[in-house]
Amino acid sequence: MKKENYTFCFVFAMGVEARPFLKRVETKRRWKIGHATHREVFFEGDMILVVRSGIGFEKALAAAKGVQGRPTFMLSIGTCGALVPDLSPGDILIANETVLQHNPNERLKCSEVVIKSLERACSRAGLRYKIGPIATAAKPVFHRAEREKLSQTSGAYAVDMESHAIATGASSIGSSFGVIRVVSDGIESPPLPDRNIIKNWRRQFHKIPKNIFSLIRWWNFLRTFNASVKKLDKPLVELTRIGIDPSCELPKVDSNQR
Repeated sequence: MKKENYTFCFVFAMGVEARPFLKRVETKRRWKIGHATHREVFFEGDMILVVRSGIGFEKALAAAKGVQGRPTFMLSIGTCGALVPDLSPGDILIANETVLQHNPNERLKCSEVVIKSLERACSRAGLRYKIGPIATAAKPVFHRAEREKLSQTSGAYAVDMESHAIATGASSIGSSFGVIRVVSDGIESPPLPDRNIIKNWRRQFHKIPKNIFSLIRWWNFLRTFNASVKKLDKPLVELTRIGIDPSCELPKVDSNQR
């Protein structure tokens, strides 16, 4: 397949996160590389590469490294969980660096020019945002005690499962990197119950009274999650409209520099 030189590559973990933006654009072609789905889309005169990587570090890393050509800017986009009290569901986090949960000394800086452009995009979209580090974990972190510990050890404001992997992949192919994530659950949100309870409830009607609170928690989470995801397309649309001036790019720093 012909390799194109895209200005933007937007990497989402899940299709539900990408859907609001994909509804705003015209898909020209679609293909698979490994687990990842790639789409070349057209929006207001620009061609953009949109990648759905799949959930988790390994899939995100493989998807970012497997991007064809060398996009000028690669962004990790999706949802995250808050690690600090002043981030609420629906708020936007623009990361200035990514950090691994189990190795807080391993950090990757985000492009300053991307951060500034994302700030402008969020302001134009009228969205509340915060700038700070984001941690990447191997599995979901839902319990408040675990989130507080992660915040203390990493200094991160939020947690996801892909951004550090995408940052690593972007660096390997020479793309400048940025992160924009919407908070889907706050630090005050109750931990989610076992997914098996939700998957099997239709076959276990006699257990519904016992599991009713678990079902309510899942329903509330999904309602908040879906409402938060619907905000993701607005800053992306503004970003593609205002663009990024590569001449403003600051020199790249060592991955371990803080």
